[in-house]
Order: sequence, then C-alpha cells, then structure tokens
Amino acid sequence: MIVDFTRLIAGPCAGDLLAAMGADVIKVEDATGDPMRGARSRRVAPSLTAPSFAAYNVHKRSVALDLKDPEGRSAALRLCDRADAVISSFRPGVMERLGLGARELRARNPRLVVARLSAFGESGPGRDRGGVDIVLQAESGLMSVTGEPDGSPTKVGVPIIDAASAYVLALGVVGALLGRERGTDPGEVTVSMLDVGLHLQAQPLAEYLESGVEPERAGNRAPYAAPADVFRAADGSLVLSAHLPEHWARLCDLLGRPQWRRDPRFVTVDARVTHREALTAAIEEVLLEHPVEHWLGLFTAAGLTAGRIRTYAEVAGDGGRGAVLDAEDVDGSPIRLIRSPLRFSGWDDTTLTRRVPRIGEHTTAILVAQGEESA
Repeated sequence: MIVDFTRLIAGPCAGDLLAAMGADVIKVEDATGDPMRGARSRRVAPSLTAPSFAAYNVHKRSVALDLKDPEGRSAALRLCDRADAVISSFRPGVMERLGLGARELRARNPRLVVARLSAFGESGPGRDRGGVDIVLQAESGLMSVTGEPDGSPTKVGVPIIDAASAYVLALGVVGALLGRERGTDPGEVTVSMLDVGLHLQAQPLAEYLESGVEPERAGNRAPYAAPADVFRAADGSLVLSAHLPEHWARLCDLLGRPQWRRDPRFVTVDARVTHREALTAAIEEVLLEHPVEHWLGLFTAAGLTAGRIRTYAEVAGDGGRGAVLDAEDVDGSPIRLIRSPLRFSGWDDTTLTRRVPRIGEHTTAILVAQGEESA
C-alpha cells in the first residue's frame, strides 16, 4: 500500500506509475481536494473532473483528512503504519510540522519507505523555495537551450520536468522497496526537481563542463549532428535523422545524390554541421518533389530514422496506438486518458481501477477496514 500525500502533477504522476504496477495507492486530500481537480485550460469544456487531475489519479482511492486537525493527523499516522511507502511533495519541513515526518513515521513503522519530492532539494539556499515546471525549466538551464537561434528562451511545450521527476520518484520507491526485501534498510528517498532537470541535460552539460562554452539555441536541429532536423516536403514537413555514416551514405543514394558523399562540405558529420544551411537547402530541394508519405515509406524501408510531425488529433485518431485508456469520471460518465507506458508480460492492467475518485470517497471504507471509526 502506498499513501500518497502529493498534489498537482509531479507527485501524483509518481503515484499513478506505482498504481499501474499494481500498488494500492491511497490519495490523501483535504476537504477541498487536490487543486488540479479544477485546473483545465480554456479549450476544455466544463466537466466534473479536470482532465489534468484524472490523468494521474484515476487508479487511486481517495481519503479526505484535515492533517492540521489532531484526529485527521492520527488517522493519517495509522494509514502510514500499515503502508509500504509514503510519498509527499510539500516543501521541506512541512510534513515534519504536521507531525508526519520521516523520523516519526519510521519510528512507528520501521519497514516504511518515505519518499519526498521537492523543487530545489532539502538543503542549500533554495531549500524553502517552491517551484513549478516552468520555474524549474528556467532554473535548470533548459529554457536557455530551447527555441530558435534568434528567438527568446522557450519552455518545452509540456511539463517535462514534472513528468520526469515523477518517473525518478517512482523509481526511487521501487528501488527502496527492493532493497527492503533484500534485507537492507530502505531509509529515505529524496528527489529534487532541479536535479532531475539537470540530469535530463546530462549530455550537453557534460560538454559545457569540458569546454566552458555555452551552447546556443538550435531550434529543431541536433547541435552535434546533421542531417537531423525538420525538413519540408511537397505537402508538409517531416523529421529526418541520418547523421551516422552508413545512414548518410544510404540517404545520398536514396535521394539520387551519390555525389554528396564526396562533397567536402558534407563528407563528415563535422563538415555537415558546419555547412548545415547548405545541406538543408540541398535536401529540401529533393524532398519538395514528393509528399511526406512518399519519403517516409522510402526512408523506413531503407532503415533510416524519420517521422511525420503529428498533431494531437492525429495521435488520438488512431486510438493512440493502444495508449488511450477508456475510464470513468466521478459520476461514471466516460472519459479518455493516456495509459501508463509500463508493460509487463502476464500483467493485465484491465484489473486496475478506472474511475476517478470523488474527494474522500473511500475514507470510511479504508478507516473502518483498519478498525477506525468513520471519519
């Protein structure tokens, strides 16, 4: 059993991943619920539950507790007494002030894994700072390398550090539980979203640490490889990456330009990066002769890596290639979400709960099952 004290995106996503692996995840909310229950963009029609909440909480049970009230705190403690792990995403020190810190929880339940997610870590000058995805994208340097060369720093179009932090937190919990089963003390798991943002950029940051040279924004281009970019065809654009020597040679032949293999501007990866503008213009001159699907078929058959830039409508239109999950809102009305990417042979995820829980829907059942009075 996992007791989930998280809210918003990163923490709840971690709980969702654990639920997808078969864990009984109990989401602890106050009477008003996770703020994401009402968070929706303007393009989403009013509904009982915001898709932003449903996306990461559909497989959980909900308990409503006032953690500042002695009775609510006592009930939370007893939940943790029977849990395998507890996850939280408050600022450092908040759980301790509520009387739910790791020391107290593990004194009562020594086998408990306590996992905490924070924006800037649990020590240092940023310890008490809060943070959301865009702030972490800025502070980690990610925005400085994202966008067009002559444009402004740009965030990634989705909350990428939130999502990546969730994967790291879930991995930490699984690793600690595995350690416990092997007879070692699981201790505590702490994840800093800033650290996650930095590790997402481990490769370019390693280059900076070696060279001391700040990278430049490169738009859709791979800064160290060419061709690896978005290219125009007759009816749209496609992504093509053919910078490996054998792929480059194959591409030259497929495009009917074997002479490019001997062109001093294009003969090596470094040369192609240096003459990227000329390379792009030469490739697009050929690609503009035929539509995207023509080239994709040709490239795929030849073992090259290429893809069509698909819209959300196109992605959802083919059922998301098995990634779309049919679920239910709090009232049983149908909603569609994205399934966890985890796949196990022999594991049937149709056994998972597929209905968004109402705030505190399972409070009575869970507390009574523990021998408690109805909350």
